Amino acid sequence: MTPQEIRRHVGKRVTLKLRTDAPGGPTVTGRLVGTLEAADGLVVFVEPEGSSRDQRLTVHYHHIVSLNPS
Repeated sequence: MTPQEIRRHVGKRVTLKLRTDAPGGPTVTGRLVGTLEAADGLVVFVEPEGSSRDQRLTVHYHHIVSLNPS
């Protein structure tokens, strides 16, 4: 996954397959609410399904194995 591929899905419902060492894994489905450029790469913010709107999962893009629209 490249940062450009991930940014195309901001605002959409997605399913992320994450590496085993990533928080919230191995998969998370929810709305990709935004991204942030960081010194070590792109940071992705996801509101997991079933969570309140102010609960977000933060994942660095290098932990994302695949991203599929849901």
